[in-house]
Amino acid sequence: MTEDEKRNIIIASAREEFSGITKNISEAFRWYIEAHPEECAGIPATITPREADRPKTILDEYERPKCRKCGAEMFWKSGCSACKGPVKKNQWICKRCGFRRITKDTLTEAISKLERKEAAENA
Repeated sequence: MTEDEKRNIIIASAREEFSGITKNISEAFRWYIEAHPEECAGIPATITPREADRPKTILDEYERPKCRKCGAEMFWKSGCSACKGPVKKNQWICKRCGFRRITKDTLTEAISKLERKEAAENA
């Protein structure tokens, strides 16, 4: 298990263990590290806003498309084939302004059109 994978598991565990006490994931993460020192040895006691907001996904390794209305990163939402209306389609959604871009692409097709972050940073 890589250090990132271990860290993600610890963040998820902290979220689960302390969700009834606090909604502040940074606070829950610190408490979890204090409660489980052996398990968390070597893991920094701070988390980034991205880690606090949501669990990591495969898309975190790629440059996400930017919202054409506000310029923020967009997030993938898989459609529901049993549903009617816009929720039936796959979408890129802006969490900042709520703009939705419906796509016919599958997740695999969408990822194939994105650039890996390392490649984008070295370009």
